Amino acid sequence: MRGDHELDLGSPTQRSLFVALATRPGTSVSRQELINAVWGGNAPTTVESSIYTYIARLRRIFEPLRPPRAPSEMLVGDGTGYMLALDPRSIDAQIFEQHLDSVRHLQRFGPWPQVVERLDTALSLWRGPALGGVVGPLADAERTRLEELRFTAIEDRAQLLLEADRAGEIIGDLSGLVRTHPLRERLHYLLMVAHYRCGRRADALKQFHSVRRLLIRELGIEPGEDLRRCHDQILNGTLSSPVPADSPATLTSQGSGGFPTLTPHGSGGFPVFVVPAQLPRDVPGFTGRREELRRLEEFVSAAEVLGEAGVILVSGAPGVGKSALAVRFARGLTDRFQGGQLHLDLRGFSNEAEPMEPAEALRHLLAGLGSVPDPSEDLQALSSRYRSLVTGRRILIVLDNARSAEQVRPLLPGDPSCLVLVTSRNRLSGLTTRDGALRVTLDLMPQDDAVTLVKNVIRQASGEAERPLVDRLCQVGDYLPIALRIAAERMTSRFHGGIAVATRTIPEREELLESADTECDEQSSMRSVFSSSYRALPAEAAEMFRLMGLHGGSTFDLVTAAIMADVDHDRARRTVDFLLSGHLLRITPCNRLRFHDDMLRAYAKDRAMAEMSYRTRRAAVSRLVTHYLRTADAAIRLLYPARYPLPPPPLAPDGVATLRFGSAEQARTWFERELPNLSAAVRQAGAYGVCPVRERLPSLIQSFLRGRSEGQPSVPANSPRPEGPPSM
Repeated sequence: MRGDHELDLGSPTQRSLFVALATRPGTSVSRQELINAVWGGNAPTTVESSIYTYIARLRRIFEPLRPPRAPSEMLVGDGTGYMLALDPRSIDAQIFEQHLDSVRHLQRFGPWPQVVERLDTALSLWRGPALGGVVGPLADAERTRLEELRFTAIEDRAQLLLEADRAGEIIGDLSGLVRTHPLRERLHYLLMVAHYRCGRRADALKQFHSVRRLLIRELGIEPGEDLRRCHDQILNGTLSSPVPADSPATLTSQGSGGFPTLTPHGSGGFPVFVVPAQLPRDVPGFTGRREELRRLEEFVSAAEVLGEAGVILVSGAPGVGKSALAVRFARGLTDRFQGGQLHLDLRGFSNEAEPMEPAEALRHLLAGLGSVPDPSEDLQALSSRYRSLVTGRRILIVLDNARSAEQVRPLLPGDPSCLVLVTSRNRLSGLTTRDGALRVTLDLMPQDDAVTLVKNVIRQASGEAERPLVDRLCQVGDYLPIALRIAAERMTSRFHGGIAVATRTIPEREELLESADTECDEQSSMRSVFSSSYRALPAEAAEMFRLMGLHGGSTFDLVTAAIMADVDHDRARRTVDFLLSGHLLRITPCNRLRFHDDMLRAYAKDRAMAEMSYRTRRAAVSRLVTHYLRTADAAIRLLYPARYPLPPPPLAPDGVATLRFGSAEQARTWFERELPNLSAAVRQAGAYGVCPVRERLPSLIQSFLRGRSEGQPSVPANSPRPEGPPSM
């Protein structure tokens, strides 16, 4: 075509040469390939000259204004062959196949009306038989191929309209097609189903008997398995109902006929694919997390651009709001994942059941996709089935409450069309290092967001609240979203005299932990939230967790942890790493250890008091405070040896380490950092009756404070001051 004018490409042989070039636009086609395509084994002896003549004529047709000896820009020769410099998007056959490629992609996840519309666009390109007036082996093969694609597209369109409950629209077209192409069994099959869906059961059965007689007469064979099955189901009334029109337009070939059947899953035909919509309810009044949501959105957008499979891991301490964030983010992506949204609680941290095995998880996911696997299928078979079903479909998969990377890995699709969002209290480092997951770690809520959350809860129950009251509730709730909601709800439920007397009803942190077990809803309590992580700990880590709950300070170091647990440094490090991985402990900017939040520290102390004997607790506290006493004594002797001569400290229990300082600066730094812990140790010594420490440690603290306030010099000026941390 030139504008609206159709070009005359000349004789059938010349047209065939053009077709041979047009099937491979932008690619050089050798002379021998052209000969094979146009003449096959019947090429004349003058074939080389004929090719040159046909190429020259085609050049004049395409470029009538080109000077005689100027190089052609449309048909470019390279010495061995010729290339048609034509944009594939300007060739109808190429455009038709591109539409079919997009249809195949859409069939995995797109709404059926959209797929039908794309098929209509593709079929509208046909204006008659393919390659009309063109001869030669290539033209014959290409004509057959294109006609088959066309009929498959027509049949797919009819299939989709049947599933969209629009059978009445296709009966007329199908009736004409079965007359002109009577041996295409799929056309008869679709017409039978269309009659049945329109309530014309007799016509459907009549159509079967008609095609059966034809096949026996013309080919001497019976109808294929799919036609026979359809006939039987029409007879007994078990043919499936249409699937909702907004479901994914998936066609699955089954049976000897090679075309889709319309029977329910399990009865011999293809499974009816549903669009899962399993996301839980969004948390009302979701507040904050703007930076985390922004990072998640950037990652998903980048994965879409790069065509990579996206895996996101949201990790953090219990109660910090991982699941709420995942659901909020997932709900914002539903328009981009029209293939559906799957959600599964993997029970990684549950008080009610053991963590879900990967095989059980796959069965749940497959059920959400409308597929019921055989009970005998093993993990590998289930994983293969699952990946096959989600390939090419835009599906968002939320795997909540995971325990380990090994639990999650078999559930990861192999196709970049899907996005997986995992939440876990553990770090799941394997997902980031091996599977390329983006980790977003949630911390405690920023103060402004916590204030907004508490205000929203109080406003819903009792009206506006004053800022001091809200700030106090945020402190009690320790900026944990679930604790903030519980604290605010409990406060508002306790008073009846208005907001003015509310301050009297604010629960203390320990009281919140003790009494937050909501009536008839243990899963919404802080104790339940923490206990599911605690119960998942190995015995040694659980013991370390309890012992550190007895530490009276807010931060501590690895030496302190080793002393309280009565283990060596390396063993303590391994155990502490386990608690860090589970977000039960965290590292401060000063490279110190602390509980993730004070509410968790209160729970650890609660477990120590409930599960450890007094003798065991006293032994651990004795080791701790004796360590502090001996190290503080060493620091004071180095800082102020002349001013404060002291008697030797008591002997330490076996295994209790004493730090040795290489300089006065090291001693001073240690004392400044540990002052809160030393004061707490005095209280612990009194509570457990560790008398020598209770009597001696306060005087050491006073000596340091007095020397600091008086600006006393420590060691003589000529004393060496080696650098580095104190040693054991």
